[in-house]
Amino acid sequence: MPTAPTVERRAAARYAVFALAMGLFTGGAMAEDSKNAAEGAQVARPLLAYRCPAGFDTAEELCRAFRTLLGEAAPGHALRRLGYSEPVPALRDSDLYVALAAERHGAHSLTARIEWRAGKDAETVTGPEISLDSSDTALRPSMYPGFLRELWSLSAPPALGDPAE
Repeated sequence: MPTAPTVERRAAARYAVFALAMGLFTGGAMAEDSKNAAEGAQVARPLLAYRCPAGFDTAEELCRAFRTLLGEAAPGHALRRLGYSEPVPALRDSDLYVALAAERHGAHSLTARIEWRAGKDAETVTGPEISLDSSDTALRPSMYPGFLRELWSLSAPPALGDPAE
């Protein structure tokens, strides 16, 4: 009866070390390629730079609701909040700048408008001014998402679908 071929233990150990070294080498190269691809995708993603209002007690809640709306309206875009005095970055053709201008008039009224600029050579467009008024209860941050969706649809900024589609 013929015997099955065997591998000498020392040779098997050398093969295992060689296989492990090759896995680490190619895995490291693959990780580097993945990192470079991710950085390239980040650069290629369109930018949506936005600015929020300030100066009233629920301005941050309004800004959070605005960011959520922008994330839903512009899947695949890189969102970047700009500070109050920070200049608008240089825009590429696929980029957009959006500003939410809002004033709170007492506990029962909020007036807002959206301004935007699409692409590097575009002019700034100002949407209509819309008010959220409540005569029987003070405004609450939970009212902001619906108000902002309505403001967005009435302002008609450019369509911001997923750029990968």
